[in-house]
Amino acid sequence: MRINDKDNYNRIKDTITMNNLRDIINERDYTITKVAMNSKISDSTIVAYTNGQKIPSVPTLVSMGDFLNCNLDYLLDRTNNPISINDINKLSSDVEMNKLIQNILSLPNDKKELVKAYVKGLLNK
Repeated sequence: MRINDKDNYNRIKDTITMNNLRDIINERDYTITKVAMNSKISDSTIVAYTNGQKIPSVPTLVSMGDFLNCNLDYLLDRTNNPISINDINKLSSDVEMNKLIQNILSLPNDKKELVKAYVKGLLNK
């Protein structure tokens, strides 16, 4: 589907900064070349995405998301959570985990911080 309304297209384009793409490349110590080669696109195309000059197509987004093991909304800066689509699918099928997450989200912020600290403590043991 094409966006035929130029104003709407520009409004959407302006919200896609792809800062998370730049961040995940840096966090994982990848080069732009490595991501480009594994995503079957050119280095200059990735640079154009991170500079806001181009918007990736859906197949390109899927290819980058697969290689970087993160979800597409993360690459488009619509979320700060890079959780992979496989992990999202696992979570959505785990009813008990979903209830737990909903309960945590309903907590006041100070209690959420306690839960985070507890989980980090468990992970560090």
